[in-house]
Amino acid sequence: MGTYTQFTPEAFVEQTQERSLILLSPRLRSRNALLGWFLNSGSDAYYYALNQKADLHAFLWQLAEGLQDFDPKFGAQTLQAADRRADPAECADALVADLKRAKPKPAYLVIDNADLLLSNPEADRTALLAFFERLAEALPSDLKVVLNSRLLDYQMWAPMVYKGKATVFGDDKTLDAGIFNPNKPAPAHLEVYGLAAGYVYVDGKPITTWDGPLPRNLFYFFVDHPMVTRNEVFETFWPDLPTKEATNVFHVTKRKISERLGYELTQYAGGFYRPSDQMAVHYDVKEFERIIESARLNPPEDPSIWYDAIKLYRTPFLYKNDMAWVVKRREQLRLAYAEALIGIARLYRGQNDTERSIHFYLRAMREVPQREDIHRELMMLYHLRGETTKAIAQYEKLSEILRRSLGIQPSKTTQAVYNKIRAGKV
Repeated sequence: MGTYTQFTPEAFVEQTQERSLILLSPRLRSRNALLGWFLNSGSDAYYYALNQKADLHAFLWQLAEGLQDFDPKFGAQTLQAADRRADPAECADALVADLKRAKPKPAYLVIDNADLLLSNPEADRTALLAFFERLAEALPSDLKVVLNSRLLDYQMWAPMVYKGKATVFGDDKTLDAGIFNPNKPAPAHLEVYGLAAGYVYVDGKPITTWDGPLPRNLFYFFVDHPMVTRNEVFETFWPDLPTKEATNVFHVTKRKISERLGYELTQYAGGFYRPSDQMAVHYDVKEFERIIESARLNPPEDPSIWYDAIKLYRTPFLYKNDMAWVVKRREQLRLAYAEALIGIARLYRGQNDTERSIHFYLRAMREVPQREDIHRELMMLYHLRGETTKAIAQYEKLSEILRRSLGIQPSKTTQAVYNKIRAGKV
């Protein structure tokens, strides 16, 4: 059976070997591990982190001077091109020429904090795109440029990715892997992270203001209910308002959502509000529930299937929101998360990996502390490891939880397991 594996240099090299320009997905959880590899493991990388906003030519100046830490003679042609404010293609050719002559010769040029260039409103976006398009064409096969950025403008980069001039490393691991997938074209992309503090991105750019809590809450409701009637909306948000007043508030709030997104989120058809055709919605809750449901129907033999769900659950659903519908959904998703933790713990136990099994059972216990079966499994696992004291302590912990919360004792089944462990008869 397989197990989930973290970032490996081999996986990165294999997945990016066909492209010269590599964009790191901002939602890639192993970005720090990857950057650490570039910096510390002898990967023949030149690394530079931007420290102030820049346009193309100021960026080239900063880069050339910064890379002199690796090669004191680096950057003659790049600096000349920047001084002359040469056109983007000439600048790209100059940088490539300097990289080819660099000693030691790098296999990677890593540019960190690229937001200071790519998201700088004062930088000429057309010039930047022309520069990177030429750079991708001119780089030799044994030299790659890696851009790390907290934000990734999808509209800017999608044409290059679709044409095969660049690749986004980690996009296949984010939500439904549909953002840079040429088989899933869309006018715009909306990412919603209900299980990661409620972050929202449109085409890679964060939505930070909503003009009050009502537009934000209605937005989440629409995303979480992709097919909903107007009456269902009114009953959730304005149950005490007359229909006419509720209708006015609804349309004003809906318009505010559109203004924040820059697109229409919903369209009305057949008596239902449905997702509009202006945006592709990538929703972590939807992906989380898809994985859980699939695992229920076809119990996996590979722990990584459950882990795909577990890693999506980074925080309780919209944990700062106390609306009734949110609280109900939060509980549903919490129980599904516990189910995933129990599922992966059972698989690891089946592989005789008691350490990992205990780890995930303990996490499940924090979510559903009254589940006696989890405590029994932990008692047995500790006993198998020769840690009888921990097994007994686990039973005592369960007894205290049940006494305080329900006023009852552990079941006869659990007591029997406990007595056998104490007697050494398991």
